[in-house]
Amino acid sequence: MHARQTTVQGDPANVDRAVETVRSEVLPALQAADGFKGFTLLVDRESGTLIGTSYFESAEAVQASEDAVRDTRASAAQAAGGGEPQVRFFEVAIDTEA
Repeated sequence: MHARQTTVQGDPANVDRAVETVRSEVLPALQAADGFKGFTLLVDRESGTLIGTSYFESAEAVQASEDAVRDTRASAAQAAGGGEPQVRFFEVAIDTEA
């Protein structure tokens, strides 16, 4: 499995608005992508940091989804009052369900 981690440093006052944008725009785009396996959004309300991690069955699938999520990712960053999202890609070495 492979993952894309997106970090946005936003304004703490905009966290709820950013979460709703992720829920209404980013998540549907991810769910429509081939090979999608899941998504987690972490928030630090004190600092305004949001970290989204999407999971895909292969490196090819996560890369193929980039075009579909690029605009929605920017929209979520804007809703957060943050700058350019930082995006990193990983291979998932261990995965357990919460």
